Amino acid sequence: MWQQWVNAILGLWVIAVPFIGITGSAMVWTLAITGVVIAVLGVWGAQQEQSLEEELHELQLQHR
Repeated sequence: MWQQWVNAILGLWVIAVPFIGITGSAMVWTLAITGVVIAVLGVWGAQQEQSLEEELHELQLQHR
């Protein structure tokens, strides 16, 4: 759940970076690091959701 909020904040950060005066290699590194964080959180969130769905499926099978 909190990953979505962090992704939203990082998305806003990516939008704001070009307008706050960061230029050149500093902007490249800022956006690259931000992109990595977004990707890691996205993968982690997807894995958590998948494992939650698997647990739910197992519980449904046990109750049948």
